[in-house]
Amino acid sequence: MRLSLITVRFIFGILWLVACNAVEIIAVSPDDLEVSTELWNDSDFMTLSESFQFLVDFHICNYSSVDFCAQKYPSSLILLDFSTDFYIQYSLSRFCHDHQLIHLVYQSSFKYSDNFTYSTISSLSDQMKAFLSLMDHFNWTQGVVFNNKENYQIKEFFFNFSSSFSILTIESYEDIENLVNQTVTQLGATLYYILVSPIESIKLQNALKKQKLLISDNGILLNQDSAYGCSIDGSLITTESGMEFVSSSAEHYYQSIKNLLNLILQNPIETFSDLLYFLESEFPNHYNKAKYSIVNIQNGKRVVIGSIVDRKINFFGNLTFLGSTSTLPESKKKVLELSITAGTTNPGAVPSTTTKLAAMGAFIAQDEINAGNAILPNFQITMFNFDCGVSLFNSEFATACYKHDIGKIGLSHLTAFGSNVAIGQYQVFKNLSITVPSIGSTNGDGSLASSANYPLYVRLYTSLIYSKWSILLNALGWKKIVALYEYDTWGIGVYQALNSSMQSVGIDIINSENSRHIPGNLDRNGVKNYTSVLQTIIDTQVRLIVLMIQCPMCNYVIEAFYDMGLRRGDIVILAGSQDILASIATNDTYLYKRVELAMSMTRLSVPYWVGTIGEKAKNDISVKYSVATPNSFGCYYYDSFYLIAHAMDFMINRGYDYTDPYQLMLTIRNTKFTGCSGLISIGKGTNDRNFEYFYIEQTKVDGQGIPYIHLVGKLWPFGTQLISYVDTFLYPDETPIKPTDLRNANEKCPFPSKDVKTFVKGRMLVFGICFTVGLVTVIITFFIWKKWWNIPIEELRDKQEISFQDFIVGVTIAIEFVQFCNMGPDFSIVEPFLFSVSDLFSMNLESVLKLKNGVFWIIVDVVYGGIALWVILCLVVLYELDEKWKFLWIFRLLGWLGDILMPILGNLCFIPFVSICLDVFLCDQSIGDNFTDSFLSVDCYYFCWKDTHLIYAIFSFFALLAYEPFAVFCRPLWQEFQPILHVKTLPLYLMVKTIVQIIIIVLSKTLQRAQSVAHGVVYVILMAGYAIFIFKMKPYNYARFSWWQGLSITGVVWLSFLSAIGLGVGIQGLSIPLLCSWLMGWIILVFLGLYIQFKKFPSMLITKSTRDTSTLFRFAFTFGNKSKSSLHSINKGSSQHKTMPIG
Repeated sequence: MRLSLITVRFIFGILWLVACNAVEIIAVSPDDLEVSTELWNDSDFMTLSESFQFLVDFHICNYSSVDFCAQKYPSSLILLDFSTDFYIQYSLSRFCHDHQLIHLVYQSSFKYSDNFTYSTISSLSDQMKAFLSLMDHFNWTQGVVFNNKENYQIKEFFFNFSSSFSILTIESYEDIENLVNQTVTQLGATLYYILVSPIESIKLQNALKKQKLLISDNGILLNQDSAYGCSIDGSLITTESGMEFVSSSAEHYYQSIKNLLNLILQNPIETFSDLLYFLESEFPNHYNKAKYSIVNIQNGKRVVIGSIVDRKINFFGNLTFLGSTSTLPESKKKVLELSITAGTTNPGAVPSTTTKLAAMGAFIAQDEINAGNAILPNFQITMFNFDCGVSLFNSEFATACYKHDIGKIGLSHLTAFGSNVAIGQYQVFKNLSITVPSIGSTNGDGSLASSANYPLYVRLYTSLIYSKWSILLNALGWKKIVALYEYDTWGIGVYQALNSSMQSVGIDIINSENSRHIPGNLDRNGVKNYTSVLQTIIDTQVRLIVLMIQCPMCNYVIEAFYDMGLRRGDIVILAGSQDILASIATNDTYLYKRVELAMSMTRLSVPYWVGTIGEKAKNDISVKYSVATPNSFGCYYYDSFYLIAHAMDFMINRGYDYTDPYQLMLTIRNTKFTGCSGLISIGKGTNDRNFEYFYIEQTKVDGQGIPYIHLVGKLWPFGTQLISYVDTFLYPDETPIKPTDLRNANEKCPFPSKDVKTFVKGRMLVFGICFTVGLVTVIITFFIWKKWWNIPIEELRDKQEISFQDFIVGVTIAIEFVQFCNMGPDFSIVEPFLFSVSDLFSMNLESVLKLKNGVFWIIVDVVYGGIALWVILCLVVLYELDEKWKFLWIFRLLGWLGDILMPILGNLCFIPFVSICLDVFLCDQSIGDNFTDSFLSVDCYYFCWKDTHLIYAIFSFFALLAYEPFAVFCRPLWQEFQPILHVKTLPLYLMVKTIVQIIIIVLSKTLQRAQSVAHGVVYVILMAGYAIFIFKMKPYNYARFSWWQGLSITGVVWLSFLSAIGLGVGIQGLSIPLLCSWLMGWIILVFLGLYIQFKKFPSMLITKSTRDTSTLFRFAFTFGNKSKSSLHSINKGSSQHKTMPIG
């Protein structure tokens, strides 16, 4: 039983007293009383009463019968009162006064006067004097005081001691955890004073531990009642001497009664007056006059380490505080530890002061928050400064550097300036298991934007700024630029953003890929080693340079351009690094070079020094650090610090665990406030900050010749008005007039047009190649026709249901019509109506696409791929590989693709494929006398017969060699494998069409380039003969198809005839008479064709409405449904064939 040991000790004390002095005692039972369950319960009292049955002079009665007991036991001198209720205690006090009884209580609910009531414990005043004496000794003048509503008097003691305490009253047991979570954490206190009931104290201690408030550098002090059940190492307790090891209020009561009885035994007491006299002398103010001890919890046990006598402190044991430290917690604000990388070190390279200058903003923000009361008023923020690399990252160096002071990382970290450093530092933290949110101020690398890859990182910058350059340049009218970036993490990310955005608005980056970058972190001499790259950029003649080089290396590149002969106005610089404008102003011996080329240099920047907050921050940095013009990045560091502070302030005010890195990171992502750079918020699903607009800034030069930054406008990428100007946007000539994209005013190539001449040797080579290709094609075609395809076709006499394959044949006629139109003489007279469609189908890509910058080679690569696929399909069909190896899915797939793609790749793509392969050889213009001085006709940025061009020329030769024979042979072959194809084409016609197509391709590459009028005449004659051949030979077994094939070529003849007339008489542009003639001629052909069709050519292809479309496609595209008999017969020789059956 819980009180058995205590009861036994108490009984022996009572026995001794009774035996010696025979004092009679009345103990009032808890029956009908208001008794504190912490102090007493019925079970305890019954145990005590049963034990007291052995004491004849110990009388137990309940409250309702106390008057009867007093009369029954008139010799009793003492009444023990176990109640805690005010009314009952007061009633018994009056009763004892009337009946000459000493009224002993544990603690009174009312103030004593001249009555017979005495407390067995010391007064609250004496307890608080001892409690406050220890606090005074430690100089603890701040912190949080916990009391309950019963101990309301405690507030007065603390207010008289110091006004700096936060006193919290526990209203109910259930509200304790909410009180700690939502209030205590906000106060930022490091010292906690607990003066509540035992059960309230235990729950309070647990809540403080849960919020990680009972940690090293903090302190906790409890009074005796609050300390029952306390086992937190480092806790301090003030208690009455002799009560150091009691574990409950009940035990305390027993011990106090025993101590009182011991005192009585030491004095001769016979009457009530003797007892009253004794108590009045020993219990001043009716309270026990106690001495006090200082108890310390060490290793889970109570250790007495000192005493308090008349407010004097005496320590005689070792003192341990929270966290098992002997360091005295100070009476101060709670410290929140952060860290920053803001040194100058670059391991193995030149130190950089950029980050150090920018980080001034963070230290100013720290001073403001610590000195003010708006944010975290009860906390003190410290920030440890790491110097582990600021613009150059070295993993080994950074790991050792951060590991050395790993305990000082704190709750969050502000990263260094460079993107590569931010990425590297993030990985180092991950490797070292450092889990804290990292805040970047200026890092613009695109990869850092991913919250999935970097979940514990955000930044006050955005990589989107680089993709918005295209909006600015497009708005200003630039269409050609060159790019130069440093080949490192930052530079590659910036360039990728630039490249994709420029393509989206149609701005060409003219210099080749291998001349767009140089290594990063070069010094002045290092940049000189890459003048060949810079010279390539100069040779493009492009005026606008996007310079994605961080400083100070940016200075060396600009100086190198100066040394290579460029002067003001030769180039217009768009700065990729925001610090470039400040860096070029460095007053050194090379300043004049940078001033010459950097006049009106432009940059897009994130807003800074915005509004009154920004101006104040800028002024504070200037004053504290004696900096005339603070680094603009300091504004972002300022906001980065405030972002963390606002997030922690929010969490503390809500009672959230701000030490949880993931919860803190989530709060940071959702924090919004107005800072030095405007409205601050992080974008959803990204690590980048949101921005409404960007600054458009340019360099100006002051009276002393020093460049400075000047705001000229704002770019609103998501607004209805893209640019709002605050001043005139000027170019290097100090006028608002945009210069030409190229230094050679209207040149389209990277060399003056005056230097271009016809390269006779090159033209002769082009003519020779084209005529050779044409002659070989004609010979191959004739041979193939003679050996295999000299066969007739049967006319379609019975009506058939039209199939998908029949539809393909009809579409082929229409597309070939457009191709033939395009391959003829230039028809500028009707360009607004036809040129886009015909160019597309004929792959006249110069009119459809911009083939500069290597785009032409991409198209050639696609053609090579198409030719390779065509050859593979032909081999599969010719050797029946899809039948022989049909157990392999790849061959079944190729057989199926052959059905679909053979008429496309071999027929419709013949003109485009051959034309593009021959375009590779068009090098008949040059700027010199050598073959390597000639340049590609479709892309003058590539010179011929060397490097890339030579490789493509060789591949084009073999591509033509592989493509043409298969194309000629397999054109008629496809229709033999289509069981539901009803419209058959005469093989002779397909052979003649091949010859006509190769002739017009050759003419377009040769005669048309030399004599356009002669080409027009020849083309008209050739197509007229082709039309006559079609009408005579009737190339299809279906009359209507033959009729419209002939009419379509007649339409080509009419258009070519009018175009040739226009060329002959020198008409430029649209000609109304010729346009009307063309339209009238085609309209007549259409109506005449329809009239004759309905009169003479009955429809033999019908459509049944009941036809199941899925069935049609299954017949059209089902594996293994080809008729292979024709192929077997062809392989045996054409002599075995007279006719070919249809279907």
